[in-house]
Amino acid sequence: MKVTLILGSPRPGSNSAKLAEAAVAALPDKNVEVKKFNLNQLRFRGCQSCFSCKGRTETCVLKDDLALVLSTAADSDLVILTSPVYINEVAGQVKCFIDRTYSWFKPDFLSNAVPGRLKPGKKMLFIWTQGNPDKDCYKRNLTAHVDYFGSQGFKVTPFVACGLTPEDVGKSSPGYLKQIAEVAAAL
Repeated sequence: MKVTLILGSPRPGSNSAKLAEAAVAALPDKNVEVKKFNLNQLRFRGCQSCFSCKGRTETCVLKDDLALVLSTAADSDLVILTSPVYINEVAGQVKCFIDRTYSWFKPDFLSNAVPGRLKPGKKMLFIWTQGNPDKDCYKRNLTAHVDYFGSQGFKVTPFVACGLTPEDVGKSSPGYLKQIAEVAAAL
Protein backbone atom coordinates (compact mmCIF):
# COMPACT_ATOMS: atom_id res chain seq x y z
CA MET A 1 0.00 0.00 0.00
CA LYS A 2 1.34 3.41 -1.00
CA VAL A 3 0.57 6.20 1.45
CA THR A 4 1.26 9.90 1.03
CA LEU A 5 1.31 11.84 4.27
CA ILE A 6 0.89 15.59 3.78
CA LEU A 7 1.42 17.64 6.92
CA GLY A 8 -0.19 21.06 6.69
CA SER A 9 0.69 22.62 10.02
CA PRO A 10 3.61 25.04 10.11
CA ARG A 11 4.44 23.87 13.63
CA PRO A 12 6.83 20.92 14.06
CA GLY A 13 5.33 18.25 16.30
CA SER A 14 1.85 19.69 15.84
CA ASN A 15 -1.36 18.03 16.96
CA SER A 16 -2.25 17.16 13.37
CA ALA A 17 1.21 15.61 12.78
CA LYS A 18 0.87 13.45 15.91
CA LEU A 19 -2.55 12.27 14.78
CA ALA A 20 -1.25 11.49 11.29
CA GLU A 21 1.65 9.44 12.64
CA ALA A 22 -0.75 7.51 14.88
CA ALA A 23 -2.98 6.86 11.86
CA VAL A 24 -0.08 5.49 9.81
CA ALA A 25 0.99 3.23 12.69
CA ALA A 26 -2.55 1.81 12.93
CA LEU A 27 -3.03 0.98 9.25
CA PRO A 28 -4.06 -2.67 8.91
CA ASP A 29 -1.75 -3.32 5.94
CA LYS A 30 1.72 -3.59 7.46
CA ASN A 31 3.33 -3.57 4.00
CA VAL A 32 3.03 0.22 3.79
CA GLU A 33 5.29 2.53 1.83
CA VAL A 34 4.93 6.02 3.31
CA LYS A 35 6.14 9.23 1.69
CA LYS A 36 5.87 12.17 4.07
CA PHE A 37 5.80 15.83 3.10
CA ASN A 38 5.74 18.79 5.46
CA LEU A 39 4.29 21.59 3.35
CA ASN A 40 5.87 24.31 5.49
CA GLN A 41 9.35 23.00 4.65
CA LEU A 42 8.77 23.11 0.89
CA ARG A 43 9.15 25.92 -1.62
CA PHE A 44 6.13 26.28 -3.88
CA ARG A 45 3.70 28.70 -5.42
CA GLY A 46 -0.05 28.69 -5.51
CA CYS A 47 -2.10 27.91 -8.60
CA GLN A 48 -1.45 30.49 -11.34
CA SER A 49 -4.82 29.94 -13.05
CA CYS A 50 -2.99 29.36 -16.33
CA PHE A 51 -5.27 26.42 -17.28
CA SER A 52 -2.32 24.56 -18.82
CA CYS A 53 -3.48 21.45 -16.95
CA LYS A 54 -6.72 21.64 -18.93
CA GLY A 55 -5.08 21.83 -22.34
CA ARG A 56 -1.37 21.50 -22.92
CA THR A 57 -0.66 19.02 -20.10
CA GLU A 58 -2.46 16.74 -17.66
CA THR A 59 -0.42 17.95 -14.70
CA CYS A 60 0.37 21.29 -13.16
CA VAL A 61 3.12 23.01 -15.15
CA LEU A 62 4.75 24.63 -12.12
CA LYS A 63 8.07 22.93 -11.41
CA ASP A 64 8.55 23.45 -7.70
CA ASP A 65 8.57 21.27 -4.58
CA LEU A 66 4.82 20.76 -4.74
CA ALA A 67 5.12 18.97 -8.11
CA LEU A 68 6.58 15.92 -6.33
CA VAL A 69 3.86 16.02 -3.66
CA LEU A 70 1.13 16.12 -6.31
CA SER A 71 2.59 13.26 -8.38
CA THR A 72 3.28 11.13 -5.29
CA ALA A 73 -0.24 11.67 -3.95
CA ALA A 74 -1.74 10.90 -7.37
CA ASP A 75 0.16 7.59 -7.38
CA SER A 76 -0.85 6.63 -3.82
CA ASP A 77 -3.60 4.36 -2.56
CA LEU A 78 -4.16 6.52 0.52
CA VAL A 79 -3.52 10.22 1.10
CA ILE A 80 -3.46 11.46 4.67
CA LEU A 81 -3.88 15.23 4.60
CA THR A 82 -3.68 17.25 7.80
CA SER A 83 -4.48 20.83 8.62
CA PRO A 84 -5.11 22.94 11.66
CA VAL A 85 -7.92 25.46 11.40
CA TYR A 86 -6.58 28.98 11.03
CA ILE A 87 -9.15 31.75 10.90
CA ASN A 88 -12.04 29.38 10.10
CA GLU A 89 -10.19 27.55 7.31
CA VAL A 90 -7.29 25.24 6.48
CA ALA A 91 -3.78 26.63 6.93
CA GLY A 92 -2.49 28.67 3.99
CA GLN A 93 0.02 25.98 3.02
CA VAL A 94 -2.82 23.47 2.68
CA LYS A 95 -4.94 25.91 0.69
CA CYS A 96 -2.13 26.25 -1.86
CA PHE A 97 -1.89 22.46 -2.09
CA ILE A 98 -5.66 22.15 -2.57
CA ASP A 99 -5.65 24.81 -5.29
CA ARG A 100 -2.89 22.99 -7.17
CA THR A 101 -4.91 19.74 -7.13
CA TYR A 102 -7.12 21.45 -9.69
CA SER A 103 -4.77 19.74 -12.16
CA TRP A 104 -6.30 16.41 -11.08
CA PHE A 105 -9.53 17.36 -12.88
CA LYS A 106 -10.16 16.55 -16.55
CA PRO A 107 -10.67 19.50 -18.93
CA ASP A 108 -14.42 18.75 -19.14
CA PHE A 109 -14.80 18.07 -15.41
CA LEU A 110 -17.93 20.21 -15.10
CA SER A 111 -19.89 17.96 -17.47
CA ASN A 112 -17.99 14.68 -17.17
CA ALA A 113 -19.58 11.91 -15.08
CA VAL A 114 -16.06 11.00 -13.94
CA PRO A 115 -14.47 14.44 -13.49
CA GLY A 116 -11.19 13.38 -11.92
CA ARG A 117 -8.06 12.05 -13.63
CA LEU A 118 -7.02 9.91 -10.67
CA LYS A 119 -7.45 6.15 -10.81
CA PRO A 120 -10.53 4.91 -8.93
CA GLY A 121 -10.36 3.46 -5.44
CA LYS A 122 -8.20 6.09 -3.80
CA LYS A 123 -8.81 6.94 -0.18
CA MET A 124 -8.14 10.08 1.80
CA LEU A 125 -8.03 10.60 5.54
CA PHE A 126 -8.46 14.33 6.14
CA ILE A 127 -7.33 15.23 9.66
CA TRP A 128 -8.68 18.59 10.78
CA THR A 129 -7.56 20.01 14.16
CA GLN A 130 -9.04 23.04 15.85
CA GLY A 131 -8.95 24.96 19.10
CA ASN A 132 -12.69 25.56 19.12
CA PRO A 133 -14.37 22.88 21.26
CA ASP A 134 -17.49 22.88 19.07
CA LYS A 135 -16.89 20.00 16.64
CA ASP A 136 -19.41 21.41 14.16
CA CYS A 137 -18.16 25.00 14.27
CA TYR A 138 -16.33 24.75 10.93
CA LYS A 139 -18.38 21.88 9.51
CA ARG A 140 -19.40 23.83 6.39
CA ASN A 141 -15.77 24.47 5.45
CA LEU A 142 -14.69 20.89 6.15
CA THR A 143 -17.64 19.51 4.18
CA ALA A 144 -16.66 21.69 1.19
CA HIS A 145 -13.15 20.17 1.20
CA VAL A 146 -14.49 16.64 1.62
CA ASP A 147 -16.87 17.20 -1.32
CA TYR A 148 -14.07 18.71 -3.43
CA PHE A 149 -11.75 15.72 -2.98
CA GLY A 150 -14.71 13.36 -3.36
CA SER A 151 -15.44 14.85 -6.77
CA GLN A 152 -11.86 14.01 -7.77
CA GLY A 153 -12.55 10.36 -6.98
CA PHE A 154 -11.33 10.01 -3.39
CA LYS A 155 -13.33 8.21 -0.74
CA VAL A 156 -12.73 10.78 1.99
CA THR A 157 -12.86 10.08 5.70
CA PRO A 158 -12.80 13.29 7.74
CA PHE A 159 -11.45 13.27 11.29
CA VAL A 160 -12.02 16.30 13.52
CA ALA A 161 -10.07 16.84 16.74
CA CYS A 162 -11.42 19.86 18.56
CA GLY A 163 -10.80 21.87 21.71
CA LEU A 164 -7.04 21.53 21.32
CA THR A 165 -4.29 23.81 22.47
CA PRO A 166 -0.77 23.66 21.00
CA GLU A 167 0.92 20.32 21.71
CA ASP A 168 -2.31 18.98 23.27
CA VAL A 169 -2.67 15.57 21.60
CA GLY A 170 -1.21 12.86 23.76
CA LYS A 171 -1.31 15.04 26.89
CA SER A 172 -4.69 16.39 27.94
CA SER A 173 -6.49 14.84 24.94
CA PRO A 174 -5.06 11.31 24.66
CA GLY A 175 -8.43 9.96 23.49
CA TYR A 176 -7.83 11.37 20.00
CA LEU A 177 -4.84 9.08 19.45
CA LYS A 178 -7.02 6.06 20.19
CA GLN A 179 -9.83 7.37 17.98
CA ILE A 180 -7.57 8.05 14.99
CA ALA A 181 -6.05 4.58 15.34
CA GLU A 182 -9.54 3.07 15.16
CA VAL A 183 -10.41 5.16 12.09
CA ALA A 184 -7.16 4.22 10.33
CA ALA A 185 -7.58 0.54 11.15
CA ALA A 186 -10.97 0.62 9.41
CA LEU A 187 -9.59 2.14 6.19
